[in-house]
Amino acid sequence: MEVRSDAEELMEKFRRCAPRKLLSSVDETEKGIGFILAFLNDSDGEVIAGDISREMNVTTARVAALLKNMEKNGLITREGSDSDGRRTVVKITGKGTVLSEKKRAELLARTELLIEKVGKKDLEDFIRISRKIRDALDE
Repeated sequence: MEVRSDAEELMEKFRRCAPRKLLSSVDETEKGIGFILAFLNDSDGEVIAGDISREMNVTTARVAALLKNMEKNGLITREGSDSDGRRTVVKITGKGTVLSEKKRAELLARTELLIEKVGKKDLEDFIRISRKIRDALDE
């Protein structure tokens, strides 16, 4: 029964630390767009929607919806592949590159602030423990 009471205690502590504020500082659409822009900006060679879907671990339908929105806003283009006409390649535009670099700079500034306020070691421990939790949940 000790594990049960430990679990209840930890759940209450987690609830009190306001995880929603921590975990939802940006809405899901914005996170997806930022991720895709960074992925495209860092990619060498052709990228197709399936590559993005695998990297994000989301459905191709979700990626297609994000790409449609991003194309409408001039952040990406979609065109036929030079090597395989059946494939549609996703490319970042100049506007998308500027936004990607802006988002990276903002994330870097937030990370620097966290290092100053929390400390590098605690952040590294948080990342290590988060991975451990993720792996445990994936089993």
